[in-house]
Amino acid sequence: MDQNFILLRNHKLFWKLSFKECRELNVLTGVITAKKKEFIYLNSLSNDRLYFLKKGYVKIGHYDKDGNEIITEVLEQGDIFGQLNLEKEDQDGEFAQVIKTDASICTFTVADFEKILEKRPDLAISFTKLVGIKLKRVRNRFWSVIHKEVKERLTDFLLELAAQHNPEGKDEVTIDNFLTHSDIANLIGSTRQTVTTLLNEASQKKLLYLDRQKIIIYSVKELRKFVK
Repeated sequence: MDQNFILLRNHKLFWKLSFKECRELNVLTGVITAKKKEFIYLNSLSNDRLYFLKKGYVKIGHYDKDGNEIITEVLEQGDIFGQLNLEKEDQDGEFAQVIKTDASICTFTVADFEKILEKRPDLAISFTKLVGIKLKRVRNRFWSVIHKEVKERLTDFLLELAAQHNPEGKDEVTIDNFLTHSDIANLIGSTRQTVTTLLNEASQKKLLYLDRQKIIIYSVKELRKFVK
């Protein structure tokens, strides 16, 4: 059985798909290997595909009128991206770029995916929920930028990161570090200098350890007190 099929079936969205349905998506042959810093796409308006991240990390964003990079998400293994709204005009100007290491990605067209959705209403419902969760996460982050101080935004971001990598609910969490200080600053609407200062403060208070390879949050419970 093809490894790409097994990996796709491991995802909660696709675990009920048959081998025949995966073949209809052409996902078994639509595999991309992308180098670090390579763009998967630069303008999603000209892109009609969905992508399933098998391995590596991808940042999603756009450029403002002055050419500044605005990051909206950083994705990990198992994440889905691309034309999630299944409409080209909804994400004009969005880019997807590989970061940290090389990446391996399965891809299929929106048209092929829509054909499966027509026959599988259960998959359509699951897909709608997944998109809703992603949009809620981004919306909450933008709300925080408007209403919260930087220290609280950084704490919320770290706690969210810990929750995503801590299904057992442990108090100490170790995470592979795939983010630069600039990435974090961009995601929470701050500056690299401010983020570095706050991360150093949290480190000095023994709340976390961070280097280029990993992030260790010594106590989720204590980290919540960082803003107090």
